Amino acid sequence: MRGQPPPPPLLSAFACVAALATTALAAHAQGISSGPAAAGSRGQAAREPKTGEELVRVAVGVVGEAKPGATVRVAATFTIHPGWHIYWANPGESGMPTQLSLELPKGCTAAADATGETLVEFPIPQVFAKGETTFGYERSVTLSVPVTLPSEIPAAGLPVTVRSRWLVCKESCLMGQNEAKVDLAKPVAAGEPLAKALAEALARTPKPMPSEWKRGLTEVSAESAVLTIEAPGAEELRFLPYETPGSRLASGFVAEAKGASLRAEIALSRESTLGKPLEIAGIVVVGKNGPAYSFRLPVPAAR
Repeated sequence: MRGQPPPPPLLSAFACVAALATTALAAHAQGISSGPAAAGSRGQAAREPKTGEELVRVAVGVVGEAKPGATVRVAATFTIHPGWHIYWANPGESGMPTQLSLELPKGCTAAADATGETLVEFPIPQVFAKGETTFGYERSVTLSVPVTLPSEIPAAGLPVTVRSRWLVCKESCLMGQNEAKVDLAKPVAAGEPLAKALAEALARTPKPMPSEWKRGLTEVSAESAVLTIEAPGAEELRFLPYETPGSRLASGFVAEAKGASLRAEIALSRESTLGKPLEIAGIVVVGKNGPAYSFRLPVPAAR
């Protein structure tokens, strides 16, 4: 919602060091591919990681039932070195969104979000408020993309290339990237760590807003509007915005409210939508730890 095209600027409060390195692909049992190890050999276990790839390990695989026409999920678990963090779809005041992209074989289709982009399923992020307000993840997070398989699965399988890119930060920041190849026709077993991590992540992924909730925009003018949300039974609400060109919170990066009613002033820049529809979008987190619900609201013409 900061009204600027991706990728957003790197952490302004830190000295961010770009250290892109191509990782070696490692075949892993049952269709999982992993990024580089975090610490190296046993004799180097105490060495502080020095690259984005050492600070964040990536394990990639396919979860689901590989039947013709079925939908499976390509999942990537990011294991983050202690004390460091990576970012949500909207990094907040600074940072860079964690990216996950697929190079799919013919006949396979990735799910799309409301904007027409590939749908990457992000769990509810943490809010970091030390100096700047940012959104992201510590320790570990699993992102995923739903993919629909073709009506016939070739004997040769359905190889897919999975690319990820991230900014990992502490006092300083480092870029990292990973590339892995997996077979959509060879999902991991339900008891595998990646499948369990995905199930936990999906349980924390925002769902569509309940039908009994009310959301809307009032006091719409050329330069501002007021977002209102009514969530029956809620004791606390937090609104975490997505990045939507031309609209942002008028104050701060999170809107909070005690009780079931949330009201947030939105600043509009109708000439800065980058050719996209002007809208307000984000997630509403109930209480301290969720659940969370996502929504999008088109902004009408000024009244």
